Amino acid sequence: MPPSRVTVIPSARVAPASVDGGGHLTRTHSRTTPRAPRSEGRDVRRAWATVPRGTDVDVWILHVQYQRTRSRQLLAGLVEEYQTYATSIAHRLVRHGEPEEDIAQVAMEGLVSSLQRFDVDRGLPFPAFARPTISGAIKRHYRDRGWSIRTPRSVHDIAGSLRDTEERLTAEMGRSPQRAEVARAIGVDVTTVSRAQQAIRSRAATSLDQPGPDGGPPRAEMLGALDPDLTRADDHVALRGALAQLSERERAMLKHYYVEEMSQREIGACFGVSQMQISRLLTGTIARLRRTMGDDAA
Repeated sequence: MPPSRVTVIPSARVAPASVDGGGHLTRTHSRTTPRAPRSEGRDVRRAWATVPRGTDVDVWILHVQYQRTRSRQLLAGLVEEYQTYATSIAHRLVRHGEPEEDIAQVAMEGLVSSLQRFDVDRGLPFPAFARPTISGAIKRHYRDRGWSIRTPRSVHDIAGSLRDTEERLTAEMGRSPQRAEVARAIGVDVTTVSRAQQAIRSRAATSLDQPGPDGGPPRAEMLGALDPDLTRADDHVALRGALAQLSERERAMLKHYYVEEMSQREIGACFGVSQMQISRLLTGTIARLRRTMGDDAA
């Protein structure tokens, strides 16, 4: 059962709190007095001397007792007291594609670390002390473990400012900013922005159970299927070898015709021959290629 809270008022005091075997806050009822008497013990008097304004006195006494004893039961009671606070920070910082349960676990680890380092003598409210530690733990998790692929440190450093800058420029310009505009705003080159954007898009791996492109079958069903381009690989190797046996003029003629899509008349003008001669040359060259590739296949 979660501990009850008591509001601090200047003219009243609540009885000291302790932790039972289950790590829960317990307290005994007593008459309120304007100050803590000596009979209450050193921990209670110390708590009243340092309690921040608006802080639950019972919880603050628990902090004081834990700082002195380092009891695991006291720590368990404090963790339970602030669990909702830590998970609320995790909920605000969770990103798309990340399991919220994992981020909540990281937040709880940050909470425990904060409780272990908290110093009541400073008189600082614990939530104000713990927030940077919990938020920092979540951000480090995203930086170090939140990527499905390993990326350079420079990508990690620019990823956060890249998203913030893109959102700000989009709001200011009313459109999606270009990479050059984002690069100028951040103060880096366009290549760095491009690499960071590619890394961010590849941040989370796509499940093999999701449908394939255009609503096709799941990717898992496509694993092991024949790649249609593999059947053309042998042809590319054979063609490369056959082209190496042609003269430089013949290779140039084929390039003009098939790659640059020039007409036979235009090719003839380049070589100083007629269109009819180019037609015969092309026919003979292609026939030689086919024979050579056929011999290689055989």
